[in-house]
Amino acid sequence: MFVIGWTFWKLFVFKAPHIFRTPTTWKVLVFNFKSWSPLLALAIMMWCCIASSHAQQTGCGLGPCGEIHSGPGCVDNGCCSEVCSFSPVCCETNWDENCLFYANQTCQICGIPGLGSCFIPHMKASCADSACCGLVCAIDSFCCDSSWDTNCAWSAQEICVLPPPKSCGDPTAGDCMQPHGNSSCADSVCCQSVCAGSPSCCEVMWDDLCAFVAVQLCNSNCTLTCPAGATNESETCSQRTNDPSIRPDSVGPNTPQSIAAQATICGKIFTTNSGGNVVVDVDVYSIDLRNADTDHDGSVKVSITLAAVRPVFAALVPVNSTETALPGAQVLVNGAGCSSGRDWNCVAPAQYWIVVAPGANGIISSQTIDCANGGYWMKVETSAACALPCVNATGGCFDVHGTPSCVDPSCCSLVCAYIASCCETAWDADCAILAAKDCGAPAPVYDSCATPLDISTGSTNITLLGSTAGSPAFTCAANSAVSGGDVWLRWTTPPGTHGDYQIDVCGATFDTRMDVFTGPCSSLTLKQCSDNSVFCSPNYASRVTLAANCATPYLIRVASLTGQTGFATVHVTLISSAQTCCIEDLNQSGIVDAADLGTLLGQFGVCPNCSADFNASGFVDSSDLGQMLANFGTCP
Repeated sequence: MFVIGWTFWKLFVFKAPHIFRTPTTWKVLVFNFKSWSPLLALAIMMWCCIASSHAQQTGCGLGPCGEIHSGPGCVDNGCCSEVCSFSPVCCETNWDENCLFYANQTCQICGIPGLGSCFIPHMKASCADSACCGLVCAIDSFCCDSSWDTNCAWSAQEICVLPPPKSCGDPTAGDCMQPHGNSSCADSVCCQSVCAGSPSCCEVMWDDLCAFVAVQLCNSNCTLTCPAGATNESETCSQRTNDPSIRPDSVGPNTPQSIAAQATICGKIFTTNSGGNVVVDVDVYSIDLRNADTDHDGSVKVSITLAAVRPVFAALVPVNSTETALPGAQVLVNGAGCSSGRDWNCVAPAQYWIVVAPGANGIISSQTIDCANGGYWMKVETSAACALPCVNATGGCFDVHGTPSCVDPSCCSLVCAYIASCCETAWDADCAILAAKDCGAPAPVYDSCATPLDISTGSTNITLLGSTAGSPAFTCAANSAVSGGDVWLRWTTPPGTHGDYQIDVCGATFDTRMDVFTGPCSSLTLKQCSDNSVFCSPNYASRVTLAANCATPYLIRVASLTGQTGFATVHVTLISSAQTCCIEDLNQSGIVDAADLGTLLGQFGVCPNCSADFNASGFVDSSDLGQMLANFGTCP
């Protein structure tokens, strides 16, 4: 009995998890239960309880993997297995905060909080909002299989519901230095400073560009250096002697400090607590432009450059203005983080005040500032010649041109708030790239394989602004990481020749990838690829060499790294002696044979521009047949 019992015990302990998966097995065993020995029946009953408990403990549960819930496991087997390999208790009792912690570290499925906002690109697949994640991945499976790249984030912004706008200073709005899935950020002063130049950061989304600007503007640990030759503010720090009528708490005597039309000033502002009330220092400078209009066109150009440790603004307003006039100043510039901001405008030749105060966009803040971190410098420049920015411009915002400004006034203003020279000298590549990011450039007409740009041997300028990622995925062995937008070009070997060619985008100012294919878009054959070529400077541009066959069209894809874009010049250069092709080899197989003869006979007769009309007579006739037969065999 012991031997029989032990044999059955081994059978059930080691095999029963497979036996008991089917209802039929259960019925047979239960039906015959009474015929078994009592001892064996008891052993089976004991095992059933153990097996049932074991199945519950190791099986994945029904709760969401991205939320804390009662009961073991979660709905996704892969995520559940990953988490329980770190913490087995997650598949034994409850899916608690420790289980969620491990899920955030390892799982890449829709709804995991640690993956971040669906509206912000990240390297891992999927995103935190399960509903939005599902919508995006239904149209682009790459987003849930490989990486939530820029295209996935853009798709989310198009088809998912954006979160309600948050206000500057909202503690739930997110870190100003990091991109997040809602508008604004938690530091009120920093938020206002950033949104002065990019309103979309406070109206739509605090993206990577908003975070980048915040890092530049909101650093209070920087060291500000006063420019050589600057004049110091006449007011001593901790005193208030130069802010008449700006604030209702002004003290006398108050007289603006007069400055010349061309001046650089170094000063300090501060806040104090007087009787429980916060008192904010404001500095006012007086400038007289009544005699500055020497060309008598009725206006004077005024430019103000401002740098400060904490967020500070400078505003050009009429004399005797009060605080309410500052947001509508004719020239209004922000400075913070020791980085300089710049603004300019054409104004009437008159007397003005330049008000320097803590805050941004003409709104005075009560931020805590002392003499140690309240430093700023301001440079004022004027000239008689003037042309208004962002008005009557002719150049496209996404094109490089030698004239300042661009045709879209709102986009132009956004760009020039960051790069003043875009509205003063020329609209260069930096201006166009920033415009593409801020204003949304349309995709180039050669954005897809189906609509390539035909190019010739030599140099061709291209743009990737607004381009989207195509397929197939970049597979170059040097770097198979996710690519960003790409464009497609078509180059054909010059007629009657073949040889070795070099194709490159050396000189590109962004990280590029390049593929060269043959064949139709539906069945591409990769011939060459390049990521970062050591032969290019800078070496993140791409270069390939290609043994080009006769009369063969090649599709060239130029791609950027995710999140990068810009302009490039494609160079196609012959690097060997051009070899003559056999024009009689109609299918370019390298041999003039029966296949070519069949093609010729099929074109026999009147056939202008036919490939077998070797003498261009307009007829495929005996002369062409004789030429083919004379060259029958291997091509030279």
